[in-house]
Amino acid sequence: MPTETLIIMLVGLLVSTFGTVVGFGGGVFMVPILILFFHFPIELAIGSTMSAMFPASLIATFFNYREKNIDYLVASLVQFPAMAGTVAGAFLVVFLPVVELQFIFAFFVIIISFLILGAPKDKPVVNRKSGVMYRVTHLPTSFIRKNHHKHLAYRINGGVVALFGLVTGTVAGLFGIGGGFLQTPAMIKVFNMPARIATSTSLFILTVTSFTGLCTHFWLGHVDWLKSVPLMTAFAIGAALGQYFKRDDVNLPAIDLLIGIGLFLAGMALIINIIIKAGVLFNFTF
Repeated sequence: MPTETLIIMLVGLLVSTFGTVVGFGGGVFMVPILILFFHFPIELAIGSTMSAMFPASLIATFFNYREKNIDYLVASLVQFPAMAGTVAGAFLVVFLPVVELQFIFAFFVIIISFLILGAPKDKPVVNRKSGVMYRVTHLPTSFIRKNHHKHLAYRINGGVVALFGLVTGTVAGLFGIGGGFLQTPAMIKVFNMPARIATSTSLFILTVTSFTGLCTHFWLGHVDWLKSVPLMTAFAIGAALGQYFKRDDVNLPAIDLLIGIGLFLAGMALIINIIIKAGVLFNFTF
């Protein structure tokens, strides 16, 4: 096996393991890596990453299904509006200054990552019955979700979750990126879902979106199986490792720390993607 393929597999293994732990999937990191360091054409990099994310998310979803960690209702409330938003975003590309907006969005993601990383770790828990989020979660479209297997309960607003799905889908369609790195932090920080449920639900959503993306890019001829299969293998193993590290008896850093790091890396990856699409980095060799 060529040395380059082994390196790609090792990188894919690390990206997939981290992406599974934080619920991002890893696609937002892998695409610029393949383009910058392994000289993949943009279309082939996206197609290879999509083909790798599908088996990885499928494996993660299988384990999460067995452990009863997936909230299928929340997944549906996010996924179906996101599909409509993706179409809307694709049409908005014609009317909006996409490059400028993507730069602003990338810096916004980086700022959010700093806010998460800089938040007090031992903040006292206050049981407040006021504030915006309290009022939002008690609107008529709100309801309590119970996970009896894990002895968990949390209140969400179905209308707000659906609106969030629409927004993430629009962002995905507008900028040509996946929305997984937005969904997990929002589920935890905004909707107050338990971290284990949020990451597992996000990976379940990724199963649907990655399969759709794989079919689309295969039809467009963007999938080279000789390049994709090693990456698919690495991502699949990484997903299994990520699920192992998510176990209760494994001591991981706080999920806030990992998500903050993930958002920072995602923001940097977005900026690199913009530069790549503009053709600035193609004259560099690594």
